[in-house]
Amino acid sequence: MLLKPWWAPDPVSRLLSDLITAELSRLRPGLLGVRRAPNACLGRSGQGGAGLPSDLGALGLDSLEFLDLATAVVVQFHLHETGLDDALMADARLDHWVETILRSRARWDEAISFQTSGSTGRPKICTHRMAFLEQEIAFFADRLHDRRRLLCAVPSHHIYGFLFSVMLPAALGIPVLDLREVLPGSVLRQAEPGNLLIGHPAFFDLATRAPVSVAADIVAVSSTSPCPEPVWRRLGESGFARIIEVYGASETAGIGERNAPDAPFRLLPQWSRDSGSNTRIVRLSAVGEAVPAELPDQVQWVADDRFHVLGRRDGAVQVGGINVFPRRVERCVREHPEVADALVRLASAEQGGRLKAFVVPGAGCSDPQHLPERLHAWLAERLAPAERPRTITVGTQLPRSRLGKLTDWD
Repeated sequence: MLLKPWWAPDPVSRLLSDLITAELSRLRPGLLGVRRAPNACLGRSGQGGAGLPSDLGALGLDSLEFLDLATAVVVQFHLHETGLDDALMADARLDHWVETILRSRARWDEAISFQTSGSTGRPKICTHRMAFLEQEIAFFADRLHDRRRLLCAVPSHHIYGFLFSVMLPAALGIPVLDLREVLPGSVLRQAEPGNLLIGHPAFFDLATRAPVSVAADIVAVSSTSPCPEPVWRRLGESGFARIIEVYGASETAGIGERNAPDAPFRLLPQWSRDSGSNTRIVRLSAVGEAVPAELPDQVQWVADDRFHVLGRRDGAVQVGGINVFPRRVERCVREHPEVADALVRLASAEQGGRLKAFVVPGAGCSDPQHLPERLHAWLAERLAPAERPRTITVGTQLPRSRLGKLTDWD
C-alpha cells in the first residue's frame, strides 16, 4: 500500500513524541521520579521527536509503566491490526517505534484512535476512520491551498493537532514549525506572509495581551473551545488576514466553522443535521454511507446547516486548550485526609483562567492556615498541570447564596 503523505518519519516522530510525553505525564503527574537521559529533555522539538531520549529505556520506567506506554501507542496507531504490536517490546528505541508505525500503516490504514479524559479522568478512546478525516482535510486544504508554511502551537497527538498540524501540512506540502516553546507574542512577530498559525483560544489570548502587528497575509485557525469575543477583536486589530474557528470534539473531529465571533457555525460539507433531533448530526462518507453522531454541546439551530453553541453537556471547562473536569478535581481534593468538603470552579480570564478551589478543613486538620500549601504538593502528585487549582481558599463552609445554592467566591 502506498503511504499517505502524513505517514512519514518526521510527522510520525513528532506525533509519537507528543503522545509519549502526554502518557508519561498521565502516569506520573509532574513527571515525578522519571529518570531522563543525559542532555535529553521531555517535550517537543522543532522537528521529529528529539525532545525524548533516543532510547526510551533511559526514562527509568518500571515494567508496568513501560507496558502502559507501549499500549497507548498500539491503541492510537492500531498496531494490533497488523500484528506489529509486539515489535514495540523488542526494541525501546524511538526510531524503531517510528519505523514500526510506518510499517503497520503501509499494511493497514483504515482508522486511528485518540485518547481523551472523560468525566472520571480515565482515558476515553475515540476511534476515527481515516477516510472521514481525509474528507475534512480535503475541505480545509482547498480553503487554505495558498498557505506556504504552518506554525504549530498545539500538540499533535490529539484530534485537532493531528488534523491541522500533521495531515493538513502534509496534504498542502508545506513545512511545519513547532513553536510551543516560544512565547505566544513572539510567535506572532515571527510569522511571515503566507503562514498558517494553528492555535487555541488561550494561546491567542496570551499572544495578543500586548499590542502586536503581524505581517500581511497570515491566517489563524483556533479550536478546542469557544474563542472569546475580545480575543477575536484583538486578533483582528493585530492584522490577521483571516481567522477561522473550528468547532468539533474528540468523538466527532471537526463539525463546523465560522469566521466571526457573532456568526453561527456552518456545518462542514460532510455533515448534515438530523431533522428529528436537536443534538444529532449525520456524517456522509464518500460512498454515501450515513454515520450518526451526537453533538457534545447544547446548540441553537438557526438553519439546517448553521447553529450557535450554547454550552457543554459534560461539565468540562477549558484550561490552556485542554478539557478538564472540575467535578473530578473536586473528588480528588476531597480525598485529602484534612479536607471535609471542596468546591472547584474555573476562575475568570481576569483571574488567570485556571481552576480555583474552596476547601473546608476536616477534623483532622490542625493547621488550616497552611493547608493550601500541603494541598498543592499533594495534588501535584495526582493531577495533570491543567487540572491543578491555581488558588486554594480555606473557609469554615462552602460559599452559598441566600437561597442556599453554591456560589462563586473572590
